[in-house]
Amino acid sequence: MTYDEKNEKNPFWLTDFFTKSDFSARCTVFFSSNFTSNRDITLGILEALYNWSEKGHHIKREHFIQATKHLNIMGGATILDVLTREDVIKIVNDEVLEVPEEKVTENTL
Repeated sequence: MTYDEKNEKNPFWLTDFFTKSDFSARCTVFFSSNFTSNRDITLGILEALYNWSEKGHHIKREHFIQATKHLNIMGGATILDVLTREDVIKIVNDEVLEVPEEKVTENTL
């Protein structure tokens, strides 16, 4: 589910990000939602969180919880399967990443 065939250089880049830390907690939270069986949703969430981590934000378990929770709520009024990966990235960026977080510092690396 984290394999990205669009990235020819490293199709496992999101797998690397997902398994970088707190793997078991992330798996439990992330893959317990039925909609993560949709590759566009899964890859969209991961790519949005990855992009934020590249900007220096420390992505925690709470970010995965908020992403799945928000999309689950949206699923009550929206057919999630029609969302593109880009739609999901925008949703996560606009709604989910408002979660207060710590900036990554050299001390926490």
